[in-house]
Amino acid sequence: MQLRLLPALILFLGSYFPLSLILLIQDIKETSWQAPLCRITAASSCYLPELANPSRALGLLGICAVSLIIFMILMKNLSGYSSLEVVDSKSVPNDLINYVFPYVVSFMGLDLGVDGKFFGFLLFVVLMFAITYRSGQILMNPFLLVAGWQLYELNIVTEGRKRCVRALSREQVKPGDHLESCLVHGIYVLHRGEKCQ
Repeated sequence: MQLRLLPALILFLGSYFPLSLILLIQDIKETSWQAPLCRITAASSCYLPELANPSRALGLLGICAVSLIIFMILMKNLSGYSSLEVVDSKSVPNDLINYVFPYVVSFMGLDLGVDGKFFGFLLFVVLMFAITYRSGQILMNPFLLVAGWQLYELNIVTEGRKRCVRALSREQVKPGDHLESCLVHGIYVLHRGEKCQ
C-alpha cells in the first residue's frame, strides 16, 4: 500500500520534533540564559525563558509535536492484513540512524529571526519531504528508534512465496516467528508483536 500524502506528511513532520526542540533552545534570548535558576523556596522569582522569535520557534515545535503524537497513534493502530513466517532476520538500525545526519547538519546554524534563513529552511523541509516520499523512504524515521521500533531485513514466506523484505517491529524478530503484517510504502510493519498461533 502506498502511504497517502497526509499520513506521510505527518510522519515526516514528526521526525523533525527533536530538531524543533533544538531550534527552540537556540532561540532563547541571551538574557534568559544569564538569569538565575528557579528555586523551590522562591517560586515567585521563576519565569519562562524569553524567545527571540516565539511565533516561529513555538509554531515549529507545536506542528512537529502534534505530528509526532498523531503518527505514534497511527502506528499503534495499524491493523494487519496478512501473515508471514520469518525464515531469517537481521536488525539494521543504522539505516534509520543514517537519515538523521542530513537533518541535523543542515540547520544547526539556523537563525529563526533572519527571514532568508527561515524561508530557506522551510524550502529545505519541503524538498526533503518530496525526496523521501517519492523514494519510498518515508518510513525511515530516526525517531522510530526512540519509540522502540527496530528496522529488520527479513527473509520471509508470505502467501506461499519467499521474499527478502524490510520490516519495522517493536519486538525482536526471530527465525520461526509467525507474525501479522501491514505493507506500508514497501516496508512491512509488524504491529505490537502480535503473533499468529
